[in-house]
Amino acid sequence: MEKEIETITLTPYLPEHLHELSEFYLPGTQTPFSALPEESLKYCREDCDRHPIVILAEGIPVGFFVLHIGGNITSFTNNKKAILLRGFLVDQKHQGKGVAKKALQILPEFAKGIFPNKDSIILAVNVMNVMAKTLYAKSGYQDTGIQKEGRSGLMEIMEYRLDTMNKDME
Repeated sequence: MEKEIETITLTPYLPEHLHELSEFYLPGTQTPFSALPEESLKYCREDCDRHPIVILAEGIPVGFFVLHIGGNITSFTNNKKAILLRGFLVDQKHQGKGVAKKALQILPEFAKGIFPNKDSIILAVNVMNVMAKTLYAKSGYQDTGIQKEGRSGLMEIMEYRLDTMNKDME
């Protein structure tokens, strides 16, 4: 593992991020599991319930994901108070530096700030994507036992409960 990046922040996508995001690259072993930012942004332009988020390291875009709410996530969950985490990725040149781990650590509070009425974050991870599944589990996401067919095969639905995130500190 390379030297860990110290400062990771999350921010809503801005047009000035596009140049860096358009240069993101994923190795062939990862491309079946996540869309590149440009493809995800196209869907965000068509659906205002999809909120594009940029992962910044020391202020530079190094990762990307979408927070999706509303009626179009019902194929993943019946919970109307859920947020669907989609297209989570870190650019290849920034992988192995703890970026994804840190982004997932700060995501619950960030998501709660944008969507205070939501009570969980859900995601679908391909059963073959063992690295991502392990990372999500270590970040507090629990396997719901629900599976769904995705574009690259079977996916497991995982969930992080926002309504219990501060219970350990009380």
